[in-house]
Amino acid sequence: MRRREESHYMVRLYLGRLVVTTIGILVVFIFLYPVLYVVVSSLIRGQIIASGLGDLARYGLSLEHYLSTLRDPRFVAATITSIVVALASIIFSVLVITPAAYAFSRFNFRGKDMLLILYLILSQVGGGFGVAAIIALYVFLLKLDSLGIPVIGNPIILALAYTGGAVPFQTWLIKNYFDALPRSLDEAAFIDGANWRTIVFRVVLPASKPAMVLIALFAFIGAWGEFILASFLRVETLAAYIYETALGQTIYWSDFAARTILFSIPLIIVYVYAQRYIGEAMTFAATKY
Repeated sequence: MRRREESHYMVRLYLGRLVVTTIGILVVFIFLYPVLYVVVSSLIRGQIIASGLGDLARYGLSLEHYLSTLRDPRFVAATITSIVVALASIIFSVLVITPAAYAFSRFNFRGKDMLLILYLILSQVGGGFGVAAIIALYVFLLKLDSLGIPVIGNPIILALAYTGGAVPFQTWLIKNYFDALPRSLDEAAFIDGANWRTIVFRVVLPASKPAMVLIALFAFIGAWGEFILASFLRVETLAAYIYETALGQTIYWSDFAARTILFSIPLIIVYVYAQRYIGEAMTFAATKY
């Protein structure tokens, strides 16, 4: 009797694992299907959208779309521009968000809690408010450009705009991370005669590598993938260029698919490098709340 019960238990356990595994495979396939579809479309010969496996046998596979994309001067120039904007956005974000988060973490000043709540609200508001903010920013920059200040078409101005948009959420996030750091680091440096700039950038910042990686990751993703503001400011980043190639009456779908794959490679590389720091930084950031 006992053996029969154990046998039934093992069968139920096996069936349960089989069901869970099957569901997991289906979920993974559902999420990966669009990616596989884009990869196949980028490799198939001709400018067509693959409708099935029969198209692979009919047209064959080739790297021609990737080679033509890499030889495209506009694609190369847009990639360089995106790299410049992303790196500038990372630098600006670290220089602005680190001292701001440190100040919120270590000092008490009038309006601190209200400002933090305002930061949280601004970081979560989107939709029509976000569109209105972009239009207002665009009009403001047009006014500056009409006064002779070169802001339209300037990648550095675009990076500053991205940094401004990232400040509320990331300041809140990194502030909570700094709350978990021991104050003895600051106090020891202060006793040794270090000023606040030295404490922030030479003591706290090196001890907060996961948080800095998180800032850099969000700054890079925001700068690399955004195209609306870049189009408004007439800065041809890679995202703006790919978006432009998807417009018009004639769309070269296979070339477009190859561009999107090449566009995603830096994001994948950054995620693979930063994944070991993301969990630690998010855990520290959530410690108080």
